[in-house]
Amino acid sequence: MACAVLGPRGTFSEEAACSYWGKRDDIVAAATISQVFTLVSMGAVEEALVPVENSLAGSIKETIRCLQENRVRIRGEMNLPIRQDLMACKKYRLEEIEWLITQPVALHQCQAFIARHLSAVRTEICASTGRAAAMLRREVRKAAAIGNSQAAMIYGLKIIYPDIAGENNVTRFIHIVQEKRETKGDKSSIIFSLADRAGALYEVLGIFAGRNLNLSKIESYPGPNARAGYNFYIEVDTPAGEDLQPALEEMERLCPRIKYLGSYPKALPLADDKLEVKNDHTF
Repeated sequence: MACAVLGPRGTFSEEAACSYWGKRDDIVAAATISQVFTLVSMGAVEEALVPVENSLAGSIKETIRCLQENRVRIRGEMNLPIRQDLMACKKYRLEEIEWLITQPVALHQCQAFIARHLSAVRTEICASTGRAAAMLRREVRKAAAIGNSQAAMIYGLKIIYPDIAGENNVTRFIHIVQEKRETKGDKSSIIFSLADRAGALYEVLGIFAGRNLNLSKIESYPGPNARAGYNFYIEVDTPAGEDLQPALEEMERLCPRIKYLGSYPKALPLADDKLEVKNDHTF
């Protein structure tokens, strides 16, 4: 069966999928991250790759929300170095640009460049860098978009200015499958909620501290309504395939809601030569 990524063609999600799985001709391009999750949970595709965190912009909140709401598990992860280029239909000078079309995470990654060179330009937000590149083909204004060189090639665009994001720009992607698929690995993800009382989070964190398990990520976010309080997303290092079942059973006694998202192989760290080398571009 097919796999899904955030589309259209020319996104970093497509680039990540080709790096993770190799070249394949069964990639389905979804309009939004939410739609990617729906395709997996309904069985329309077997698996998907979605962005979960960027080293400059932080967690992808839509992905965390969708992990909570859909019947999926995480089967793997990978890191992709990100190079953002500024592109347009013509080779405009920066001072000529009237409109910037971009995805919000890409906008955050390039905020220093934009503040310096495009601070007066109006911005339009869209769902993906591939969508931004595609929209340029219909734009009558002197518009530019942020994306990768593959998108520029696919949509026949000119790169006005290369490599405009901050240094060491890396996005982590997760491989998701239907919830019924069991997974094993040296890293696990869990979403849980807590009662609104003093010491509740301390007690849960003590479950992992008592087992000498490192929490490599912990993040809180509001529940679906004001009375639901906060949910927490955590990533736990589970060396040597540590059995989390006893820890999960302890959590169930403390947490009103808990969702185990699976255990999976941790992504290997990127070597220094895989990270972007920034150039001091001047005019």
